[in-house]
Amino acid sequence: MKAPRTAVVIVVLLGVGGLIASGPLGVYGIVERVVFEPNEESPERIQVWGAFAYVDGARSGPGSVSAAKRGYLYFKLPDLIPAYTRQSDVDTIKKEWMDLKAVAGTGQAIGFGTWGYIAGFDALQPDQRPTPPSVILHRVPAGGAISDLRVRPASEAPRLPATYQTNAGIVKLSDQGSHAAIVKELKAALKQ
Repeated sequence: MKAPRTAVVIVVLLGVGGLIASGPLGVYGIVERVVFEPNEESPERIQVWGAFAYVDGARSGPGSVSAAKRGYLYFKLPDLIPAYTRQSDVDTIKKEWMDLKAVAGTGQAIGFGTWGYIAGFDALQPDQRPTPPSVILHRVPAGGAISDLRVRPASEAPRLPATYQTNAGIVKLSDQGSHAAIVKELKAALKQ
């Protein structure tokens, strides 16, 4: 059974030819506010409002960070899947969501999360739903599933949240040194 599935993956990858690249994808942002659903005491989903950009975790330098966009990201907790997702994973994410709330409104730029992407990073835009040949994935037992990790405009009603995936927690970014340019861009996006 595994051989046919592998063959299908190889055929799909060959179909997009030289465009294939992949790597870890994180988010840089300045959070203005968070909205817990259904409530802060028992959150299942979260809206994170502010300005955000994707960061290519596999490389650094020019082209490793997308343009910053203002709006909101919409997340849900991962499904509890025996032998794959533990309650402690969900508890860690809920703590991270509280960390997002703690930096909200402070103007502090941060980095958070980790997702996978397939295809050209340069084609990914934070305000557009990526479609093949570029996709953003979240982890599931069988590999990866497409995730809607775009920055949504304020006019869009929340639906189809992305599965939140933690990395190293919330990492504060300095407005000096190697992150100065993206922090400046995030602040400019908040003014739009």
